[in-house]
Amino acid sequence: MSLSIGIIGAGRMGRHHHSAVTNYGARIVAVHDVRIEAAQELASLAGTEIATDVLSNFFDVKLDGVVITTPPPVRLMPIKMACERGIPIMVEKPPALNISDGRKCLEYIVNADVIAAVGFQLRYHHLYERLKELIANQTIHLVRTVCTINYYLTFQMPTWFLQSEISGGPLAEQAVHVLDCARYVMGNPKPLQAHALTVKNMALDRTEFDAENAIQMTYELDNGVFGTHMNHCGTEEFCFDVEVVGPHLRLQANMADNAIRGNLNGEKIDEPVISQNSIGLDKTGAWLRAIETGDRTLIRSHFADALETLKLIDAAIKSRNTGKFIRVEEL
Repeated sequence: MSLSIGIIGAGRMGRHHHSAVTNYGARIVAVHDVRIEAAQELASLAGTEIATDVLSNFFDVKLDGVVITTPPPVRLMPIKMACERGIPIMVEKPPALNISDGRKCLEYIVNADVIAAVGFQLRYHHLYERLKELIANQTIHLVRTVCTINYYLTFQMPTWFLQSEISGGPLAEQAVHVLDCARYVMGNPKPLQAHALTVKNMALDRTEFDAENAIQMTYELDNGVFGTHMNHCGTEEFCFDVEVVGPHLRLQANMADNAIRGNLNGEKIDEPVISQNSIGLDKTGAWLRAIETGDRTLIRSHFADALETLKLIDAAIKSRNTGKFIRVEEL
């Protein structure tokens, strides 16, 4: 019998997860959104009659798993209610708006001992899986990441993406993907401190948006690696880029080219990457398979580890334009 899955949050990511769940062979049996029309639209697409804006009604349905795609401030109650019922969870990134909320969510998850994944899809991308393999036995000293996107040019995104109170700003909404990916390829080191310089100098007439368009971030990890991150959300071309540097290597994994280039142990690397990862599952499929089999090792982004990436983001956000590094232990 196929898994019965509910979705909380019927926006763009809710629709994406609907496709991923049905492609896997599971069923969407209930949809919740504070906008009842959005819930009804996704429920109709999914072929279910359960569409509601009341969480208690949503959780009256028998569920094998819950996907939470709400804006980051709306995490505590859905996670609490799912954990009280012992229902596995898939939470979109970031895992919470801030580390304080994240710790409360983690407490619910640990006490309930439910399967809890976070939607960092780059951990399932074949490109970064291959980069992780290439550097597994190498010494890394520096890591550099880049994220560019066109939000401040086209405004083709949900409005709240550029409203810091809801999204957390570009660090939490965009940078979090490649910063988490950098941790993944190096074996999940934990952050020690971070600092960021930020500015909003685009679309000054659009006062409804306060999120910065340009960010330069520096940080330190507990494996001795120093990292930098450049983020711009007013650039024509999209880019996710991860580069690692050490005594015997410099490798760049660029998603746009789907290739790894550079040098490793004296050899030139120019390697296009195959289209499928080693487990043949994306983030949603891995979570669903873990529910079916109980094999939590399929999940590459557990909620507890995702909080380490959130600590890095939180420290950078708190440091913005202060000239000071914020140590993670102070959060």
